[in-house]
Amino acid sequence: MVRKRARGKRNGTWPWARAWFAVPRGNVARRLCLLGIVIALQNLLELPRGIFIGLIGLKLTSVGVVLVLGGSLALLLVALRPRVPTWRWLRARPLQAAILLATLAAVPIGLHQLGATVASVWQPPVYFNDGTTLDHYAAMQLGAGHNPYVTTDIVSAVRLLGQDPAHTTPLRRGAFAALGPTAYPSPAALRATFAAEPAGQPDAVLEFESHVSYPALAFLPLVPFVKLGLPSVVPFFALCFLALATLLMLSVPPALRLWVGLLIVADAPLLSATLVGDLDVLYILLLFVAWRWWRRPFTSALTLGLALAAKQLAWFFLPFYLMHVARALGWRQALARAAGAGGVFVLINGPFVLNAPRAWLAGVLAPQVDPMFPLGNGLIRLALAGILPLAPSGVYGALEALAIVAALVWYWRYGQRMPEVGFVLAVVPLFFAWRSLTTYFYFVALPALALVLARQWEQARVSGGLAATVTSGTDRGGAIVAGRLPRRRRWRRQ
Repeated sequence: MVRKRARGKRNGTWPWARAWFAVPRGNVARRLCLLGIVIALQNLLELPRGIFIGLIGLKLTSVGVVLVLGGSLALLLVALRPRVPTWRWLRARPLQAAILLATLAAVPIGLHQLGATVASVWQPPVYFNDGTTLDHYAAMQLGAGHNPYVTTDIVSAVRLLGQDPAHTTPLRRGAFAALGPTAYPSPAALRATFAAEPAGQPDAVLEFESHVSYPALAFLPLVPFVKLGLPSVVPFFALCFLALATLLMLSVPPALRLWVGLLIVADAPLLSATLVGDLDVLYILLLFVAWRWWRRPFTSALTLGLALAAKQLAWFFLPFYLMHVARALGWRQALARAAGAGGVFVLINGPFVLNAPRAWLAGVLAPQVDPMFPLGNGLIRLALAGILPLAPSGVYGALEALAIVAALVWYWRYGQRMPEVGFVLAVVPLFFAWRSLTTYFYFVALPALALVLARQWEQARVSGGLAATVTSGTDRGGAIVAGRLPRRRRWRRQ
């Protein structure tokens, strides 16, 4: 017995190393492999398209883009299943090694992006998204005592902040009214037309999306950074990324934090969104908190309401969240959460609505009602490449609506065993939309997997008091990662 106890003591000499460097097995290993493939595919979408178009042509490139995006979503849904398929290729060591190498190869790029994000604090802003340009200018207008929904215009924002007009959103009216849906204006045409636009007259700018196009929480957090005189609002989104990365890593068992951390740094779209000040980083952070701590009514309803008040994409997550709560706690609790989140939304947006209701509606509903050119990498990409005929925008809207209904029906019937699937199903219908930008899909993978691992970890701690123990890799008894058995059980087995 003395020998066995001594050996047990020696084995526990470096508990932190054993906790952080354990090798995942079973379901968890397969989930991480699938997530690594998903991130690699989405990183592939960020490569310059011109290279592929020159090699294989526009049509084949477009087919490849649609397949890569659709495949990444399909594999992500597979990774969230209660039991990940035991496909032979997924268990193959060479494939797992290749996924690890691909992840490690993307890490230096991620570290470079992190460094560029830190450096952007002192540099003039470079926004590739006109939404960020408008939000930055809206924060300046609010700080000056104006209602941003009334006084913000894209012409003044671009010229004051020194941005490239080629990164604005053109509309199919005015000088662009005669262009066909697939004749997206070139950068040169955008710059030439923009140069003739009047500043300070948002209603007179017909060819570009000129109004603040998001709910009020999109620009309210930026006001302190503008007041401090920072040239860019990227530091705010860097803080959002830091908070999201920290919560993702703390939500999973210690033995998986290294692996999740590597995937975070290798996720080029997430880091790129942070570098350019993309609003998606904020609303995904808030939604993750709402879903992760859904058993805490106040915290969950508050952060859900904040997400709804930040960006319209968060609205797609609302019915799945309410279904999840209703299945677990009842519809009364779900309706109470909806009322609380709605109250937060009204509290934040109410002053702007009361001051100028038409201006607020024109801005918030702009992505849905303004005549934008079709754009994206979902089904619409095949039409833009001439592979499929381009249908009217209403057809794509109908397909999107049908996909939403189908996703909700499926989730209500089968989502109880794996509620985190709703975090992905919320964005899948956008694959069929008139505008299906890749940023709609990039940011759900890591949070969804972290939610699954967090729930399984909690179940493991509840059942028998075991904290993320190991078995043969089959997730028996709530065990979800490779590691060591608790000492008491190890001695018993010896």
